[in-house]
Amino acid sequence: MAKKIYLIIVALIVIALVVSYGILTNFKKEIVQDPVLKRIQTRGKILVGTDATYPPMESIDREGNFLGFDIDIAKEIASDLGVKVEFKNIPWERLISFEPLLNDEVDLLISAITITRERSEKVAFSIPYLNAGQVIVTTFENLGEIKGVKDLSDKKVGVQLNTTSEEEAKKYSNSVVSFEDYTKAKEALLKREIDAIIIDYPAALGLVSRTPNLTMVGEPFTQEFYGIAAKKNATQLLSKVNETILRLKNEGKIDELVKKWFVE
Repeated sequence: MAKKIYLIIVALIVIALVVSYGILTNFKKEIVQDPVLKRIQTRGKILVGTDATYPPMESIDREGNFLGFDIDIAKEIASDLGVKVEFKNIPWERLISFEPLLNDEVDLLISAITITRERSEKVAFSIPYLNAGQVIVTTFENLGEIKGVKDLSDKKVGVQLNTTSEEEAKKYSNSVVSFEDYTKAKEALLKREIDAIIIDYPAALGLVSRTPNLTMVGEPFTQEFYGIAAKKNATQLLSKVNETILRLKNEGKIDELVKKWFVE
């Protein structure tokens, strides 16, 4: 009898220790030391910066609503964090300086930002959420002369300022024209002020689908990866962002978004 009581007491102690460990573990998980994540939780809202001139990745409709591939991903991040999301439209040149992020005007930047070593020195990037190489866009009239990057040496090539597209264009063309955004580059191409545009593949799909006179030349000639930018000290926030990206990939939702924004 005494042995039974002893075993019961031991079992109860073990159970108590397991439960206590679980409570302490969960408690530790709830401790937030990341200053950016703390601010988001206190505010009940995450501020996301984007340059909304780059459909189908990000744009603004006539009613002032933000929409696009990146916008949907940001909304998923906010949902997983249990907070609302507010988007801030930031011109690309300022956005890619990362000042709005480093000055705490926004908590994250998602705007078809290609992950590069130079940029990674300033900010921390999430795991890649999309592979988007560079492609040539031109008019149907120019297809006879422009069949690949080797044909661009004597052509005027339009790009967006301070992008990897601009870097790539300079490798192949002696006349690169940089624009504030791709809307202006498209207008210049249609007016024959330039001969072609170099642009990320997803954005190229959106560009040609909305403009009958434009087409892509061949396949992407580079491989590049988009990432979401955060401050380097926002480690817990970035971890949660990565969790959302992995969830979207595992659930097949990234593929659904690709179909929604680039194909249909």
